[in-house]
Amino acid sequence: MKDCVVFIDMKWLRRFFFLVLALYALGCGAVYLQQERMLFQPSQLPDSFEFWTGEEVYIPVADDVRLHAMWLRSSRRSRGVVMYWHGNRGSNRRCLRQAENLAGLGYDVLMPDYRGYGKSDGEIESEEQLFTDAQEVYDWLQQYYDEDQIVLLGYSLGSGIATYLASENNPRHLCLVAPYQSMLAMKELFAPFIPSFLLKYPLRNDLLLPEVNAPVTLFHGTRDELIPYEHSVYLHGLVEERGRLVALNGSGHRGAIFSDLLRRELGAILQ
Repeated sequence: MKDCVVFIDMKWLRRFFFLVLALYALGCGAVYLQQERMLFQPSQLPDSFEFWTGEEVYIPVADDVRLHAMWLRSSRRSRGVVMYWHGNRGSNRRCLRQAENLAGLGYDVLMPDYRGYGKSDGEIESEEQLFTDAQEVYDWLQQYYDEDQIVLLGYSLGSGIATYLASENNPRHLCLVAPYQSMLAMKELFAPFIPSFLLKYPLRNDLLLPEVNAPVTLFHGTRDELIPYEHSVYLHGLVEERGRLVALNGSGHRGAIFSDLLRRELGAILQ
């Protein structure tokens, strides 16, 4: 049987290679330009919307920009405040039930919305802006509470905001619920083919957490389908001497913030 020889047209092979390369470059460009839309999923609210509990406050963070926040006051004399930074979806309307699960422990709860969420002004444009806004809210809060009365709590996306604040200030305690090592690590998990330098929001919990002087408690569901439990195991290793890791057995990502164990442990921290 005669050998079959396959001739490859190198011209068409080069064209195919450059087409694939061009499509990849276009895809990377789209990811870079659409990061805010991919990472942040806000729901906006009309000014007329009325919440069923809590006090609404508007906190100025820049010229003509105010962040809307829900302030849940303790029915008895408050011993301090939990500053709660929620996840990437919805608004204070969606997340108010989460804040209610953190309330009633002798501490007030303040839950700010990010720019473009709920009744907050503006749009999120950079990580630096996110952090600067958070610091403005922290500074505003110190009009009403001493710094050693402030407990920072960040859930999911909010863990990066809370960790940043704790690294730059001196709160009483830092609590992280379903935190990520960094958005770089999350990219490697879901889109390893995207170059790391394209990320505008690296949110490096892994670098900032060692800079935190306050005690740290990590909460993570063992069945978290979005951010693996191993992320908290890794972060705990960075602060093992002053940190605790509380495994929320059987909880997924959404269920972690509503966990009864989380509420009990938080109550012990606030004593």
